[in-house]
Amino acid sequence: MTETSLSRRRLLTGATAAAAGLALTGCVGRQTGDYAQVSGQVPAHFARRRRVVLWSAFTAHNAEVLQSVIDGFNGSQQDIFCEIQLFPGYPALDSKLAASFALAQVPDLVTLSDVYWNRYFLAEALEPLSGYFDADFGPDAFHPRFLAEGTVRGQVYWLPWARSTPLFYYNKEIFAGAGLPDRGPRTFTELREWGRQLKGFKYRGSPVKMRGYSGKDDWYFQGSAWAFNGGYSDGMTPRLDSEQTVAALEFDRAFIHDDRMAYLAGDINADFAAGVTATICNSTGALSSLLKAATFEIGAAFLPEQDAPGVPTGGSGLAVMRNATRARKQATWEVIKYLIEKGAPVWSLNTGYLPVTSTSLNSAEIKKRNAATPAYQTAQDQLSRARQPDVMRRYVNETVAEMVIALETVYASGAHPGEVLREAALKLDPAIRRVLPKYRRLVS
Repeated sequence: MTETSLSRRRLLTGATAAAAGLALTGCVGRQTGDYAQVSGQVPAHFARRRRVVLWSAFTAHNAEVLQSVIDGFNGSQQDIFCEIQLFPGYPALDSKLAASFALAQVPDLVTLSDVYWNRYFLAEALEPLSGYFDADFGPDAFHPRFLAEGTVRGQVYWLPWARSTPLFYYNKEIFAGAGLPDRGPRTFTELREWGRQLKGFKYRGSPVKMRGYSGKDDWYFQGSAWAFNGGYSDGMTPRLDSEQTVAALEFDRAFIHDDRMAYLAGDINADFAAGVTATICNSTGALSSLLKAATFEIGAAFLPEQDAPGVPTGGSGLAVMRNATRARKQATWEVIKYLIEKGAPVWSLNTGYLPVTSTSLNSAEIKKRNAATPAYQTAQDQLSRARQPDVMRRYVNETVAEMVIALETVYASGAHPGEVLREAALKLDPAIRRVLPKYRRLVS
């Protein structure tokens, strides 16, 4: 890495989580007026260039990959310097970004997650991007499914970058030792049957569970709810306490507390890599790091179905702040073009995130990688089953937090899923009513 590597950048911490609520209160995203650029550090030999500030939620290995791409941009021309400022995850970035609008000091380019960008759109804080495309760099540079997810009423606001779906990962040594097929379960019912078959099996001298659950992220349950023909909402009409959504959470409760073949894990990746659990559901973006951490062969498969497929898209994309100056936005667009045209294949190849551009999809290196490690191709193939999360999860700020509480309650204590989801729906009702007028004006 160059001298603008991680050691030269500040690891920024977010403001309190409550600050994220600013994004929907009118305190951010004023439609007129130029805001100052957030402060930072510019190496002396870049001091005379126009500065673009990119706020990134990526850490560890993925942060290093992104920095290497931006180092390539900074070295490719002499007019613009792009500085990355790091945050430890999407919630911390979201909190700090909301607070930055209150101070009228904003970054230029932000990696906003699939559930955060919609809220900044409702706050009218994002720059519409369709007018920046030209004959040399147009919408056809992107995977059409992902580009559509960042498009509202024909206008692009959020460009695909680190996009993913969950995959079903399994330990091939455990499956073989327990007499299980070398594949993923086709249904959740089959997964539970396999868990019962695994009961009592020891791996490297220790008992093993079938699945470790994450209580920190409800993204996986969004897919499970669809698999049982449930969901979070139909448009803005809640479905959390529907019979089908309750059935999805009841499956998890029974798998953990009745069968005792699953559990609420502190770190699903670490437990899986250590052989504590036979399977996990995790992002395609975690594939590269899992392959490095595991001392066994990893299998990767589509997520199990039940009554329907249940594959949510996730990850993050690139958004430009509307209140940056015009000159900063033009310079930011040059950074975006480099990221998409030059950086996207490098990013997908080295992180495991799905290819989101024509250049990455057609990259010889990615095709060679997929042939050598079929799990990467599995991730791309599953995209045909995927869809973006339900409207309520994307536009109602409190939904994710309430669902995390609900899931952890059921996973940890075995509480009745119907009662827990009914309570979550009641708590979210005021938030839905608050967002609904703006959603109807700008989206529906």
